[in-house]
Amino acid sequence: MYPEFKGFVVMVTGAASGIGLAVARQFIEEEAVVISPDIDEAGLGKAAAELGDKFIPYTCDISKADKVAGLAAFVRDGYGRLDVLVNNAAMGKLTAIDAMTEEDFYYHYEVDVKGAMLMITSMLPLLRESAYPSIVNMSSSAALVEHVNHHFLYSTAKAAVLKYTMHLARDLPGIRANAILPGWVDTPIYERAGFERSFVEQVYEKAVKHIPAGRIAMPDDIANAILFLCSKKASYVNGAALQVDGGYLTGADWGFPF
Repeated sequence: MYPEFKGFVVMVTGAASGIGLAVARQFIEEEAVVISPDIDEAGLGKAAAELGDKFIPYTCDISKADKVAGLAAFVRDGYGRLDVLVNNAAMGKLTAIDAMTEEDFYYHYEVDVKGAMLMITSMLPLLRESAYPSIVNMSSSAALVEHVNHHFLYSTAKAAVLKYTMHLARDLPGIRANAILPGWVDTPIYERAGFERSFVEQVYEKAVKHIPAGRIAMPDDIANAILFLCSKKASYVNGAALQVDGGYLTGADWGFPF
């Protein structure tokens, strides 16, 4: 579908599972090499076993500047350039405004915001070596709506990512930068936040009532949009905020279902 991706060097953060894994899989199907920094070493091993030698696992905490600098050196020495950077890695949990701790704040902002910024700053020299460089940042529909029930830290972090993407498009001529705003997607993020799978299924059942498309998204739904944004078919798309939410944000009632 995208022959231009053959031989591309792609980086997808958080590719050990969920949306990141789906993005990595689709790029590899297009014959790209995918470098995959993640803190989940076991998950990276499983992904590598599934996706083969074009999936390059790299254990890395993207919230640490020295680790990201080491990652950039690895890419520079091994590949000499970077064609696509997908900032997908994220953390999220529910926190009450009147009970927020410093640790709660950093849990979200260290990875979701600082990590994305460190990645871009460190990878810019490599992206500038590409003939067709592109950045996609993972924001969220939550950046545009005020969910109830202690959602403010994740939502504001994703709003920061969205605003940052607009600055990238303005300040980095020659490198396209766009944001994806997923709605409800069936990924492990909810279980990582401490919710049992049975509870997550109950939440999905309630959430679907607010989604005109009538279903929860799967990771491939988001990956499809990301590959389009990185392709030549999107060569004039820059600074966009693409909602991939099944129509969720068009709903009249955005009540968070738990």
